[in-house]
Amino acid sequence: MSRVFPSYHCTPRLLSVRPDMVPISVRSPRKVHGTATATDTQMWNDWPPAPLPLEMNGTLYHNLKTLMVAHNLDIHLLENSYVKKENSDCYVLNQAFAIEADVIENATQEIRQAALMLSEKGTAVDPQLLHSAVEHQILHALNMTSKECIDECSKQFVNNYCRKLVDVRKKIDELTDAQEPVILEIAEENTKLTDKTIMRELNEIQAVMKIYQHRLIVLKHLDAEHVIAVMREFTEDPDKTQFTETRFLSFKNYLKSKIPANNLIHLCVRWRTNGINPACSEHDTYLTIFQEAVMSALQSRINESIENKPEVNARNKAIQEVFKECLIHLAFCAQQLTLDESIDWFDSPLLNMIKMMVVSATSKHGPIIVRGDHGSGKTSLLTTIYKCCEQWSDKKLIRILRFCGITPRSSYNLELLRIICEQLNLLLQPDGLCVPRDASFDPLYVYNWFQTLLKRYDCEADESQRNTLLLILIDDLHQLNPLDSDIVAALSWLPTTLPPNIHIICTTFYSPETLKMTPLQRERFKTSDLYIELPAIDSEKLESSIAYELDRLQEQFGEEAITKFASFVTVSEFGLSETEMLELLMPTTGGIDCVLRLEDGLFNFATYTVIKRAFSSLLMDKFMSGRLLLCWRHKLTYTLMRKRYLRSQEVQRTLHSEIVNLFFSEFNTNESDDENNAENKSPVPDQEKQTPFQSSLPSNDVRYSLRHVEESWIHLLKAGDNIRLKELTLCNFDFLLASVRTISVSYLRSILEHARFYLLDRDVELIYYTVRKSSDALTRDTLQLGAQIICWLRSCSDSSDLINRILLASMAWCDGYTDPLLVPLNAWLQPPLPLYVKCVNCGVQVNKILPTPSGQHIVVLPASGDPQLWHTMSSTLVQTFKGHSGAVICSTITNDSQLLLTGSEDTSVIVWNLKTFEMKMKITEHIASVLCLTCALNNTLVISGGEDSRIIIMSLTNGEVVNKIDHHRGPVTQVLYTSIGDVLVSSSTDKSVCLWDLDTFSLLNTISMASPVLLMEISADSIFLAITCEDNQIYLHSVATGTFIHTLRGHKSKVTSISLAYDNQRAMAGGTDSLVYVFDMRSGSLLRTIITTPHHALVHCVKVTNKDDFLVTAGENRLAYWNFRDVGMIECEKENHSKHQSQMKYFHTVSINCLEISSDGATAVTGAMDGLINVWQLNNHELQSTMEGHTGCVTCIAISPNGLFVVSGSEDKSARVWGLTIGVVVCTYTGHQNTVTAVNVMSDNRRVVSIDKLGNLAIWAADNGMKLSTAKGPTTFLAVTNNMKFIVGGNGDYWRVCVLEIWPVNLHKEEECFSVSHSEEITCFVLTYDSVHVITGSKDMSLKVWQVNDGKLVQVLVGHTDQVSCVSVAITKKSLVASGSWDTNLIIWDINTGDDLHLLNGHLGHVTCVKLAGDGTLAVSGSDDKRIIVWDCESGLPLSSILLHVPILELVMSSDVSRVAVHLYESQHLPIICLHNTPAMYVKAPVYVAPAVENLRPLAPKRPNRRLLKKDVSLDSYTWQRKYAHLTTSLMMARVDERLKRRFSVSASMEEISTISSSKDSTMGSQGLGPEQAALAQSQHFDQLKALWNKKSPPRTRRHLHSLSKQNSKSSRHSTDNDDMAEEDAEFSG
Repeated sequence: MSRVFPSYHCTPRLLSVRPDMVPISVRSPRKVHGTATATDTQMWNDWPPAPLPLEMNGTLYHNLKTLMVAHNLDIHLLENSYVKKENSDCYVLNQAFAIEADVIENATQEIRQAALMLSEKGTAVDPQLLHSAVEHQILHALNMTSKECIDECSKQFVNNYCRKLVDVRKKIDELTDAQEPVILEIAEENTKLTDKTIMRELNEIQAVMKIYQHRLIVLKHLDAEHVIAVMREFTEDPDKTQFTETRFLSFKNYLKSKIPANNLIHLCVRWRTNGINPACSEHDTYLTIFQEAVMSALQSRINESIENKPEVNARNKAIQEVFKECLIHLAFCAQQLTLDESIDWFDSPLLNMIKMMVVSATSKHGPIIVRGDHGSGKTSLLTTIYKCCEQWSDKKLIRILRFCGITPRSSYNLELLRIICEQLNLLLQPDGLCVPRDASFDPLYVYNWFQTLLKRYDCEADESQRNTLLLILIDDLHQLNPLDSDIVAALSWLPTTLPPNIHIICTTFYSPETLKMTPLQRERFKTSDLYIELPAIDSEKLESSIAYELDRLQEQFGEEAITKFASFVTVSEFGLSETEMLELLMPTTGGIDCVLRLEDGLFNFATYTVIKRAFSSLLMDKFMSGRLLLCWRHKLTYTLMRKRYLRSQEVQRTLHSEIVNLFFSEFNTNESDDENNAENKSPVPDQEKQTPFQSSLPSNDVRYSLRHVEESWIHLLKAGDNIRLKELTLCNFDFLLASVRTISVSYLRSILEHARFYLLDRDVELIYYTVRKSSDALTRDTLQLGAQIICWLRSCSDSSDLINRILLASMAWCDGYTDPLLVPLNAWLQPPLPLYVKCVNCGVQVNKILPTPSGQHIVVLPASGDPQLWHTMSSTLVQTFKGHSGAVICSTITNDSQLLLTGSEDTSVIVWNLKTFEMKMKITEHIASVLCLTCALNNTLVISGGEDSRIIIMSLTNGEVVNKIDHHRGPVTQVLYTSIGDVLVSSSTDKSVCLWDLDTFSLLNTISMASPVLLMEISADSIFLAITCEDNQIYLHSVATGTFIHTLRGHKSKVTSISLAYDNQRAMAGGTDSLVYVFDMRSGSLLRTIITTPHHALVHCVKVTNKDDFLVTAGENRLAYWNFRDVGMIECEKENHSKHQSQMKYFHTVSINCLEISSDGATAVTGAMDGLINVWQLNNHELQSTMEGHTGCVTCIAISPNGLFVVSGSEDKSARVWGLTIGVVVCTYTGHQNTVTAVNVMSDNRRVVSIDKLGNLAIWAADNGMKLSTAKGPTTFLAVTNNMKFIVGGNGDYWRVCVLEIWPVNLHKEEECFSVSHSEEITCFVLTYDSVHVITGSKDMSLKVWQVNDGKLVQVLVGHTDQVSCVSVAITKKSLVASGSWDTNLIIWDINTGDDLHLLNGHLGHVTCVKLAGDGTLAVSGSDDKRIIVWDCESGLPLSSILLHVPILELVMSSDVSRVAVHLYESQHLPIICLHNTPAMYVKAPVYVAPAVENLRPLAPKRPNRRLLKKDVSLDSYTWQRKYAHLTTSLMMARVDERLKRRFSVSASMEEISTISSSKDSTMGSQGLGPEQAALAQSQHFDQLKALWNKKSPPRTRRHLHSLSKQNSKSSRHSTDNDDMAEEDAEFSG
């Protein structure tokens, strides 16, 4: 594509050189070993003559042709190069001929030679024929390319000045960096050159060389760990003398000795004469290897630095943010100081007065407020103070300077104050953190933080700091954007009193009365010693001078070009870079033949440079975000540009849309590519790697840059593109993540509030309140953004597609994260939206309201006066519709939001255009007041009802009357139409509701009411008709049939307004008691009431916005907005409750009391105050089943080691055993006389230990609840060792360690019971998995390690500074112990040595629980600060954290920490957390196999005349074989299957018993033995053994055994089926 200079043409070849960078910045690369590289050759091509012009006038063409003939030049070159243009005297370059490079080069030389001859004769020649490309660009950069300059100055300038300039430029380009003396010599030889450009260029070269020397000096003092050296050797080098010199070898040896081997990179490449040449494939491969090696080394060193010193790197990141912001403002200040200002403040009386106020302050004082108009010198005064204040005092001076509005961080009160606080904190604690550990970027915290820092600076400063003067300078306070979160007032953070050594000087355009200050601030700042008013200036003179300059530029370059350039600079928020301006100004369409003319508003790079230079007096370059941004120099210029070029909202939106397309062009391309490839390619999730959500990453990988975060969203907002605003920025997870990662959560919160100021949207509200409630978490850890979005928004994912999309994006990001990350798997939080959203003070008594379809505006009908249109979120009055002569009673808006219709007491209906706010037509067909209005038939008809009992149908196009209905005998109170639009419904005070056919206007049906109808509404699906009559009843009828359904019940006051929700389920009614009643239309019951606090009186009107997002109420002079859509946690639970009712799944409705997890970490069980026991599947985080049976609160839970059953204790004094596979009660133990406080299942899965509040300890059988033993024991806590020998329990005052005999157990012997204690109450304990030690923690701030078998003290662990609250041990690392305390710290101990291995400092509240991973690599802690933190036990550093927003009582987890279930304070929800990418290994809990034990069944008393077995004999398989094998024949032994032996042993678990397969032994018959048959076989065999022992015959029937079992059993259970009872006894006895 060709691009045109203002006064001449050029070919695309000239585009490789930038005119604005010559001769300063265009440098040829340095030569390697004295030979030119390929790049050198390309650069030197700029010095030959320039290419031929695209167009040549006829006179010049004929002169050249004549001259070429006279001097025997090849005339055919000229004739073939140019062809005559049709209907013109001009000749244009022959593009087809110009393709041949050699021909065009010859033609260029011949034609240029002829042009030189013409020039010597004094003939005017196109300068492009005379000058080289570089010479042309020099002229262009010096603005000497206009025709006037060409005619007068071109010849002498080029021959004299420009030639010398080019010669110097060539010589400089030929030099190497080492030839500094030659550069100085060139400068001396050209001292006659007066152009400052060359001298500045030479100074620049010298400065660069000094920088290189400085870097070498700095390199010597760097730590060797921070240096990476690359050593390259050439192979096949014919001349290696330079590499074998002593100095070179010495330097290499020096590097090897000083730099670690990991930081040395050795590379080898073949020698080439021209050095490293990328065009050579071998050298290109070498450069790739070089790049990868250096990048890999840098990445390794960076990772090591982060791992070794994470706190230092985190501190450095915060410090860098402060430094970058300070540098931007200091650079802006330096620019302001160099500008030629009309006002000189040096040695001015005002400056001297401020100096005296600062220097002579000896007591508390207030800040200085300077007010001035635009152009009065406010900014100049502030920069002068910054420059001169160093000489004001001998004290050390600390200056903080901020220009409000020039950066994103200085555009909002919250961000401005946050950066200032971080800078002050850094000044107070140079070696500390910029941000406190408990910091939160909540507005209240930041405001208090600022006040605290100022007090600390005055009170806690050391002697050196007390002699320091702190000066804070803030320019343009009025530029700060006010936000809803600003406390009391936007500038309430500005202190009214300051210490003597602290001064704040602020400038503003508005007076304190106008600024958003508190009343106290306004009163304080009015005093003459604090408030300075700058002299008024002649603003009209400034405006006229700027207007004159713009007129001159428009005349010179064209109005369209100047308008386009100035408009883009004006609409930018913080400025646009040069690249962005070129993308916006240069056309993207047209071919190579297209000529870009400036007068047509078409820019190329050269014309852009010319225009930019022409605007130099009004523009400035601002450094921000690592680049130079173009913006206006003064705010006055910005204001005038808006008035001149941005006159309409449509023009502004168009410009903003173009900038939006620039920022998101890559996004649009990727979206189109995704749509094209959607059919051919579908994402397949990675099945090999298990992730929390198994989601697939999106195919379009578009990264948000800092410019997107800072600039793009504001243009989307101002362009009015709300859909893309939400999709690309505000409701886009990648944008949110980029915002919190690149800037801060406070900035993200600020821009969300900024958007909320203009946009009322439920999705934005959800995101805003999610970020707002997560500010504390995101302040400390920005990586929690995905987790916070999941835990807050998962419960309302079905509210919109955008919310579901951002939720899926959060899950995908969590799945793709490669480091350990805590991720929530389910939802336990209510949606973050508050009930009350917004209040708008209208200033007039509101009678009725009507929201627009978009919900952004609302029409207010005052009790008296004209209708008003208000913008909701900004509380701004947009328009007052003046045209009625009476009070306006009714209104309606067309569905396309184009027209507003109002009806009044003056009997007229007026149609208003909502775009232009003009009156479109006025209809006066009624003879009395118009009471109601509606539009029907696709907004083609206007239907009105009046006090004259008439219904008039009019055309909305021309206002003509279509029909009049005179049916009602009273005023028509309401007219409505159905959703299909074919039926009209009217109501009247004549106690009737009529339905009309809109096609024929015939009466379809009449509904008779008991009293006059006042209000009426129809549901969106046209099913329900709500009617309110004078009797204050709300009747519900069917629209189709008119039949009465029921009455809505529950309101207690007079109904003033009704409205129906779009969900066709709810009805709202406003009352005189300031309440809004919400009814269920299907049942007629009252769902809830809303107390409209802002109104304090009757509610005049109630309306809902589209999709039921918000409820709007009107009362007195206020409008209140309420979140209304019924989605969230409660509704989800109701839905699930009804859905799973048949499956017996019920969520808890009250607080959870107890929580336990299975040994394999796959199942969690909860018990709550509602008496329910819920079983949760942790892998899919779903409720598996619900078990009902307890009549009281469930107090304790225990899961058997084999995971087959659960034991629960309750306030109903019972303990129940539940089978997890079938979810029913296996047995119930009722031996306790009070609330069961603790239960535990022994390792054999057969016995249960339980205690109650009275201290009664019971051991009973798990399968039938048979009591085995009882004793007096603890009342609260209970634990059993894995070897089943000891019980550990306590009641909160002391702990008892009791010896538990295998069986029988005598717990009443005092010598078998012993106690361990601390000096104060014991608060926690844990048993080691090897059953050797018990570790106790106490209020005495210590931990003690005791031996379980004898209660001896082994170790004392001291280190906490408050009471110990929790303790945990690992499975494999037996010596590792983790403890938590109320001192907010955790300690990792080695109980063998008593050493504290790591102090884990990260919680802000009491540590309530801690668990160690099975392999001891990780520790997981919970705290009152509502956070869970995962710690690396080897390094003592936190790996991940998550804020749950509810205090944490307890947590249970799998041994590899892949799943964590959390018990929250007073919550009925169970959060299930996943540690994604957990480094811990799964460790199976040890299963203790105990030796053979005695029969669990208590023995029956001795019977007379019968020999029984001895008491110490157990009839299990072990005893049987050892003592009675000699009595058993081989035939009998063969009949007992070997697998049954395991069945009868004590160590066999219930799972193994239930899974024994049937025997196929031929001697046992054709049918196999099941559990019951096996028990029967053993029972019969035992009878035979007893018969042999007692020398009696074996019993012939099973009934004898049954009688014996009943006599020996002490169980309280009874059964009518004797055989079943016998089988159960026989099975348990095994």
